Amino acid sequence: MVDDLKAEPSDMEGKYLTFNLMNEFYGVSVDWILQIIAIPDITKIPKTPHFVKGVINLRGKIIPVIDLRLRFKLPEQEYNERTSIVIIKIKAEKSEVFIGIIVDKVLEVLDIHASQIEPAPAFGVDLDTRFILGMAKVKNLVVTLLNMNEVLTGIALQAEGVIPVRNEEFKCPMQQANN
Repeated sequence: MVDDLKAEPSDMEGKYLTFNLMNEFYGVSVDWILQIIAIPDITKIPKTPHFVKGVINLRGKIIPVIDLRLRFKLPEQEYNERTSIVIIKIKAEKSEVFIGIIVDKVLEVLDIHASQIEPAPAFGVDLDTRFILGMAKVKNLVVTLLNMNEVLTGIALQAEGVIPVRNEEFKCPMQQANN
């Protein structure tokens, strides 16, 4: 799996699952992908970041699900028949961890060669490009190749990485009323 922010295009070449968010094209190395599923019932978890939609039960495993649109601060969209969850596998210290990412539409697996990849652009301003491994030019499209380690950072995978934690400190409403 490619996860080095300074990776060379030759290190990034390989097969990528491509998908849409809004009208933009993104790619994730197939090394990260476990499977793609339709949107099932999602159980909401209170006090999680806004982009964490909840958890799903996939063959007896509880898997946290994030909406990639919201993670990237894009406008929320109602899910439709093309909306999918891509199950990502992450190697944690002691085990494998699975997280679902909701995307607008899964497209295809592309074989992307080093000659088609440019490094992540330097915008010269205070713009967060940690999520971007590189930019690929394939079939007259520009595909943003995602660094899944950075995309999933901030979800704060705990111990075994199963449950995302909240962004803010919990304050009991009863304690606030007494102060």
